[in-house]
Amino acid sequence: MGGIASAIFSRPKAPPPPPGPDPAMLKAQREQEARIEAREQQSQREIAARKRARRSGGNRALLAQRDNPFLGVPTQTTLGTGYSRSGSGTTGY
Repeated sequence: MGGIASAIFSRPKAPPPPPGPDPAMLKAQREQEARIEAREQQSQREIAARKRARRSGGNRALLAQRDNPFLGVPTQTTLGTGYSRSGSGTTGY
């Protein structure tokens, strides 16, 4: 009878630990995280490129048309001698 009493008052056995995650699922998760990281890095590079282009794009376009861009903006700032709003052919000077 001692076996029955000891079975009643003894601690129950712990259930076996659940099986670990599936290796294929772990691999797929790592690959997905790598793709997400690569996409974020590409997005950051595109944003940085847009910022660089916005910062220097206008100046580069203006200065690239001349022989020496370090001379500054050319003195002729009108559209030319033939342009007139009145249509008479004079520049109005």
